[in-house]
Amino acid sequence: MIDSVKNASYVYYKYDVQDGETPEILAAKYYDNPNRHWIVLLANDIVDPNYDWPLNSANFDAYIESKYGSFSTASTQIHHYEKVITKTDSVTKTVTTKRYQIDSNTYTSMASSDTQTYNLKDGNTVTIVTTKNIVYAYDYEIELNESKRKIKIIDKKYVLQIENELSALLATN
Repeated sequence: MIDSVKNASYVYYKYDVQDGETPEILAAKYYDNPNRHWIVLLANDIVDPNYDWPLNSANFDAYIESKYGSFSTASTQIHHYEKVITKTDSVTKTVTTKRYQIDSNTYTSMASSDTQTYNLKDGNTVTIVTTKNIVYAYDYEIELNESKRKIKIIDKKYVLQIENELSALLATN
């Protein structure tokens, strides 16, 4: 049951964790009980909430200071280089962007920007723009922390079922 609930998109809501929210706060908000925080963690495969949960702004600032020594160091220290490929379809106006981490030699040898347009048999065109990008440590850390904000909240009507299954599993072990 637990795995089927976790993998079924119709049983959960997508949620963006706000600054300062904890699993306990969300459990109280959605399940009327902060002790059900483990359900929030379970739904998102979070084993270590200290590492896998988004840091609030004060803790993030302290983390940056601790890891890099200062904001200015984190803002100027290169974390990695990227090749960015952006494809635009002329009909649907769909834009897809893919980022690939590259080494410094590849970065140096690349042109700043390269645009190619392909004419398709049906008369439509696809434009592909390739650029290079430096990702600084601060930007990398911000993006990583922000990516942790998108979570799933299981619909409360499944909570009792999940609790019963877990109790049964623990009783047999």
